[in-house]
Amino acid sequence: QMQTNINQFGETLSLPDFWQRKALNLLREEIDVVLHAPTGAGKTFVFEKLIESGWKGKATYTVPTRALANDKFRDWRERGWDVGLVTGDLRYQPNAPVIVATMETQRGNISKGMVPDMLVIDEYQLLADEKRGAGYEVTLAMTPNKVRLLLMSGSVGNPHEVADWLKSHGRKVSLVSESNRPVPLDEV
Repeated sequence: QMQTNINQFGETLSLPDFWQRKALNLLREEIDVVLHAPTGAGKTFVFEKLIESGWKGKATYTVPTRALANDKFRDWRERGWDVGLVTGDLRYQPNAPVIVATMETQRGNISKGMVPDMLVIDEYQLLADEKRGAGYEVTLAMTPNKVRLLLMSGSVGNPHEVADWLKSHGRKVSLVSESNRPVPLDEV
């Protein structure tokens, strides 16, 4: 997991681990990233560090549910981010530099050419979902190659195949994997 240090002013500093730095550097080099790491390892931290390091452009961060979208929106707004929220039932500040959205809301925008500079798919394992997978696949396939992709999950058995599929669409893609699980799972 990321390293946390306290500086001379008593402020907490979170420093990315090697795999997080690798993902950040690839994104900065305009290479799409398929990020495979366990729950609690710090996948979202990669996106947050990218934005907080002064990344320029519009980013859309997609999540599978409205509840998750509301949580991310609240978290990032409390951090002082200029963030909007777009779900099936709500459009709040849709022109903000960072938008939290459900994936289904983005298909129409992408088909109309209204694309962000970066599209983040949190929980991309939904590509395999019987009901929603086709929508995810079509949206990704329609996304122009100029849009940077960050796909994140910890529960995909074949992330290399997803990266290869994206490459088959003419994208520069790198798979970044981390196997260390900083938050232990307990059987209940």
